[in-house]
Amino acid sequence: MAYGFAKSERANIDAGEEKQFKEAARFVLRLTEKQLDELLKNGDLVEVKYEQEISN
Repeated sequence: MAYGFAKSERANIDAGEEKQFKEAARFVLRLTEKQLDELLKNGDLVEVKYEQEISN
């Protein structure tokens, strides 16, 4: 599981967390489109969409 935090709440991630993120990134970046679709379908991965609201 990954989480976000405000920089005012915490200085940075620790070495162990950095290692885990890098391992997770290597795993995800090697997945085929078919594998990604299956993981999303099963709920093993969740797509997070970011939509920036523009106000004038």
